Amino acid sequence: MEKQRRSFITALVLAAAAAGTTSAQAAAPWPVRPITIVVPYAPGGNTDLMARLIGEQLSKALQSPVVIDNKAGAAGLIAAEFVARSPADGYTLFIGTLTQISTAPFTNKIRYDPLKDFVPIANVGGNPFVITVNARVPARDIKELVAYAKQNPGKLNMGNAGIGGLTHLSGLVFAKHAGVDLVEVPYKGAALALADVVAGQIDMYSGNLSEVVPYVRDTRVRLLGVSSKERVKQLPDVPTLAEFVPGIPAVETWNGLLGPAGMPADVVDKISAAVLAAQADPAFRKKLEDAGITPLPEAKDQFAQRIQHDIAVWKPMIEMAGIKPE
Repeated sequence: MEKQRRSFITALVLAAAAAGTTSAQAAAPWPVRPITIVVPYAPGGNTDLMARLIGEQLSKALQSPVVIDNKAGAAGLIAAEFVARSPADGYTLFIGTLTQISTAPFTNKIRYDPLKDFVPIANVGGNPFVITVNARVPARDIKELVAYAKQNPGKLNMGNAGIGGLTHLSGLVFAKHAGVDLVEVPYKGAALALADVVAGQIDMYSGNLSEVVPYVRDTRVRLLGVSSKERVKQLPDVPTLAEFVPGIPAVETWNGLLGPAGMPADVVDKISAAVLAAQADPAFRKKLEDAGITPLPEAKDQFAQRIQHDIAVWKPMIEMAGIKPE
């Protein structure tokens, strides 16, 4: 009997200790080690820039180092799958784009579910695309470009940052509505494609506004048209594509922070609040705008709604372009 009583007491003590450990774990501070932001493209592009800018702000707000990890390839799907399979502890975040989250199911056979495997945290910024050509292309505006492409079908090539990505899709939307035949040349990142346009290795690129703004005065390239509904203040002299191509829809993208599904709600809220606080800072907003990025201060719920909206918008556009998952 005494032995049973001692065993029972021991069990109670162990249970209490376990409960105390669990409680301590639940109340453990976060973060206690470096946070990694996984970027789906090579260094130097639009998404990489936003990751580094918001990473600096998070490091200050959360008092923790923030590491940028570029995992380029497959239009960012490699990075997306990596994060989707990472521990949901808040230490591995993804600066995703519309490409990996809203359009991926309709362009690629992916091994993750964008809606079930990720939790939206906060949007950061977005921008339209700019049709950019090497100066050797005999066209000084979109009208001349379309005329030249129609006279020389299949002669012009257009780089993109990965098949199925928005640099690819925005180019296809342009070609489809303009009625021209362009040869697609995929790259592992935006910076690589744009560098080859500047060098004259390829003819064209439909790039993020923030990527091409530094080349406004570069005589090696010409910026012919923006994909937004209205002209943008960073390029007031560059017309919209719709001014030359009737019926072409506006194309704009976003870059936002997401994490693996199952992240603690308080951690999600903490990161989201830090992102929104950064966007309320005029100095940070100016950094984004000077780079051609439009700040998008959207907390988790608004960000989730944007994702759902984009899925509804892009699914028929991708089908119209004739792209099928492969």
